[in-house]
Amino acid sequence: MKRNFIASIEPGLESEIERIAKGLQEKGCTIHRILKLSGVISGCSSGKEKNLQELKINGIRHIEEDRQVRALGADGD
Repeated sequence: MKRNFIASIEPGLESEIERIAKGLQEKGCTIHRILKLSGVISGCSSGKEKNLQELKINGIRHIEEDRQVRALGADGD
C-alpha cells in the first residue's frame, strides 16, 4: 500500500537534501516537496515496503506517515 510520508534529515545535512531525496526515488518513492531550510522531504512510497522504516536511508533522521488533518465537520469537497 502506498503511503504519503514526511522525512526529516539529520542536522547539518541540509546541503545534501537533494541527494537524499534522489536516494528515496531510487527506492521507488515519488517526491512531492523538498524543504531545504527545514530539512524536510515529503513524498509517497512505492507500496512495496512493509513499513516506512524500510525507507530510512543514510541521512534520514526520522520518517513517518503524513496524515492529512481536516477541520471538524469537513466533508472533503
